[in-house]
Amino acid sequence: MECVIDTSVLVDYILMDAEMHEKAKAGLAKIDTGFIPAVVIEELVHVLERLKLNKKALNEKIGEVLDSYELLSIDKVTILNAKSMIMEEGVSFKRFNDKLILSAAKREDLQLFTFDKELIDECIINGVKPFKG
Repeated sequence: MECVIDTSVLVDYILMDAEMHEKAKAGLAKIDTGFIPAVVIEELVHVLERLKLNKKALNEKIGEVLDSYELLSIDKVTILNAKSMIMEEGVSFKRFNDKLILSAAKREDLQLFTFDKELIDECIINGVKPFKG
């Protein structure tokens, strides 16, 4: 199975003591080919650094993610679609990164694996099937 993977899943997978670690681990094991929008890498670095992961460990985790999953580019059309979603739904531009991830999943016609409840709702609104794990 192919699936786009959100930052929330990767963070919970990487952090062994995370509440959703086992669910992330089990869900990722079911995915044959995972796709990571480029913005997810930026978010992952930001979150792990904020959680005080040391530089060496952070470097290793980013390498593991890049070795394990296919990277999806964020092109102009993806950006325009994310912007349109925000305007049509009347949500804040604080949701822009999530809309980029959602737009990339929609562009690739793939399910989206996320633990973000708002993003799951937005999947349904925008015709993207959330991955149940």
